[in-house]
Amino acid sequence: MRLPQFEYLEPKTLKQAVKALMIDVKRSVLLAGGTDLIVHMKHRLIQPKRVINLKTIRGLASISDGKDGLKIGALTSLHDIASSPVIKERYPALAQAAEEVGAYAHQVMGTIGGNLCQGNRCRFYNQSPFWRGVRPPCYKAGGKVCHAMPKSTLSGASLPRLQRRGLALSIGSAKCHSTYCGDLAPVLMALDARIEVIGPDGGRVFPLKRLYTQDGQKPLSLRKGEILKEVAIPSPSGKTFYLKWRLRDSLEFPVVSLAIQMEPSGKDRIKKGRIIFSAVGPGPVEAVRAEKVLKAACLDDRMIEKISNQALKEISPVRTSIHSPAYKRKMAGILLRQALEQLQNEDLKSKIRNPNPEI
Repeated sequence: MRLPQFEYLEPKTLKQAVKALMIDVKRSVLLAGGTDLIVHMKHRLIQPKRVINLKTIRGLASISDGKDGLKIGALTSLHDIASSPVIKERYPALAQAAEEVGAYAHQVMGTIGGNLCQGNRCRFYNQSPFWRGVRPPCYKAGGKVCHAMPKSTLSGASLPRLQRRGLALSIGSAKCHSTYCGDLAPVLMALDARIEVIGPDGGRVFPLKRLYTQDGQKPLSLRKGEILKEVAIPSPSGKTFYLKWRLRDSLEFPVVSLAIQMEPSGKDRIKKGRIIFSAVGPGPVEAVRAEKVLKAACLDDRMIEKISNQALKEISPVRTSIHSPAYKRKMAGILLRQALEQLQNEDLKSKIRNPNPEI
């Protein structure tokens, strides 16, 4: 498939890039690695008038480790993150997540900024123009319907009975339910990462969690003309795990993925923790109530089951892929139990190595 015609720009500084973007924000796109953008343009999901290449801007591909933690430039490739000795030693879950993205070619071309700002996905949207043409356009394509959650044809008398049985919690949809499927965002959120963006009014820094709106039609909260510059991660504390379930070892977005961060209290209990899923909602989903159950908990089998059951109540996957919501929920529970059991086993091994910590 051929690319549509467009104007190509190569700014030398971020200020020039912001200025070029502001000329026509609605019909301009930013090019970093291009692993998603080029496919979208070929499928005519995006038909920009201007393509602004950020790779010509110096200083945006860097990894620096200091007293306040780690700073990663937005154009740093996923391969550089996965192979960085500093990241592998101090933030191994982040290196693992970068290595799990796509195939080797995607990791060499793809960037951390592009991965964090990637568009949401849906089996009714990410298709060729011919495939999409057999249905009315969806919300994400400018239409007035969500094919992933169409309106029910059930009679009005049937709805209350089904709702009482918990079988019709949402009848129809007035919004886009496309799914966020990024690998790096859950890990970085679990690590309390913050991002710096540059726009026409200057720069601002805010937690990565606030980048995601949980709205499938407009998934990012970036203001008009803003560009991601840098990701900052504080010094690590506790243990972080990343688990990803997919059908193939490469070229696959996650069916479900999970980042979990645990900080032990030193008294056989968890001081605090973060539980964040990807590919189960329009943005990364944090299981906040499950985190409250986890706080000050002792990880035995009963508590692991309780935390897992609570987390599953906080995710609401929609059939935006070939996998059913029930399957995604089941796999999300399995991944969370695996992560908690892994932490439990590591604590047990630590006690065996040093049965009396005071010695």
